[in-house]
Order: sequence, then structure tokens, then C-alpha cells
Amino acid sequence: MARLVLFAAAREAAGCRETEIPATSLGEALDAAVERFGPDFARILAYCSVLVDESTVPRARAWDVPVAETTEIAVLPPVSGGQHQGGRPNHGGPQHGGSQHDSGGGATMSVAVLTVSDAGAAGQRPDESGPAVVQMVTAAGFPVVRTALVPDDRALIEAALCRWADDGADDGPVDLVLTTGGTGLGPRDVTPEATRDVIDREIPGIPEAMRAAGMRVTPFASLARQVAGQRGATLIVNLPGSPKAARESLEAILAVLPHAVALVRASEPRPSRES
Repeated sequence: MARLVLFAAAREAAGCRETEIPATSLGEALDAAVERFGPDFARILAYCSVLVDESTVPRARAWDVPVAETTEIAVLPPVSGGQHQGGRPNHGGPQHGGSQHDSGGGATMSVAVLTVSDAGAAGQRPDESGPAVVQMVTAAGFPVVRTALVPDDRALIEAALCRWADDGADDGPVDLVLTTGGTGLGPRDVTPEATRDVIDREIPGIPEAMRAAGMRVTPFASLARQVAGQRGATLIVNLPGSPKAARESLEAILAVLPHAVALVRASEPRPSRES
């Protein structure tokens, strides 16, 4: 009996967020879900990504992956309207060598993930939010080219954001920077302030969408202070610090990020900055 956790369109088609499925393999569990939830769910499942205990499963191995009572199967949303091309449904996300998630100009969106945590940076607590964001991004088909962990220090946060937006990876600035942590009301929560200090212009609709989605889960989401904005050709988005809230917030905006990145890329280049 595995636990099936559904996101976005899959959750809407099934009419529930999670359920238990009797099965001994991933393929058996997905087929049981299709039988339970019907053809609309089957069509959506055909181009969703599937994680088993937070690890992406290649489509060809779905029937070989065992599941048990403690197994969590997550069905993550498609990012840009991928279509199933026949045969068995795509239970394992996008194939390598031809991403269907191009965000403009035929180039795949590169992503960097910055975890902001005093305890994590001091080695007092393992970083769970950063890896959770990385897993969700890679499951959606986008390469994560940079990760880092910094304390709740405004100057260090700003330095990381500027470095990735201005210098980025070997082939230029990173397209999307996702931060996790430091968005609450604590005295050390300064990620939004650091982000505002370095962006050229704010994009308020992105955090508004995250807060609206969070409010459907808990009223405390109204206290989140995430910021999103553009620095040059890079989109920067703050996510909450807990793994659960980070996943839920990213789920709420994942479908629009490739288009947002394409618009940011196409916008006027920013003036040169003084060092």
C-alpha cells in the first residue's frame, strides 16, 4: 500500500491531494490510479514526472521499481504542455536529449538554488529545503547548474544572487535563481530585503500566486514575504524555508516560470553596474 501524492493538474483530475494505492511496484500503482481516477487522469499522467521517495524514476523502469507501505509516490505537474506520443504513458519525466521545456530560443532554462539558513550554514541542521527544490526542478526537466548554502546574512545573500545573475555558470548568467529560506517575520529573515536590493524591477504576481496557493492550505501563508524580480537576464524568486512550503510554492508557479524566463531574456539589457 503506497501513498500517492498528487500536484496541480493531476490533483484536480483525481479530486484529491493524496491517497493510498495497493501495489507492489510503481507501474502497478500508476495503473491502479488510472483505473481509480479515469481517463482524464490518465491523459495528465502521461506527461507528468513521477518521483518515488523524492527520486525521479526513468520511464522504462516504472514496472521494476518496488513500492511498500512507507513509499511515497509524487506525481509532479508538466511544465509546458508536453504530450504523450503513444505506447505506455510517460511515468518517468522528460527523456534526455531533446527537452520539451524550452523557454525560448531553443535553450533549456538553467537554474540555481540558494538555501538561506543560519543553522544549515553552521552545520547544526541538514539542508532539506534546497535538495527538495532541486529534486522538483530536475524532475520537471531543467538542469540545476549551481547550489549554495549561506547564513541569514544580507550581504552574503546579495553576493550570491549577483554572482549567479551577473557571472552565472561557464556559459553565462543563470536563467533562474530560486532561494529558499529567510522569508518569514523573524529578526534574521532578510532574504526579501536582500533580493530587493539587487533586482532591477519587481515581479509581484509571482509571490502573489504562491501566497494565494498557500492560503488554500494554511492561513499562515499570508505572513510569507517572498519577493520575485529581474536582475538583467536572470529571474530571481524567493521560496519559503520549510521543504513542504517550498514544494507547494514552487508547484504554484512552476508552469509559468519558463515563459517568465523567456520574457526576461527578451527584455532590454540593464545598464552596466558600478563595482
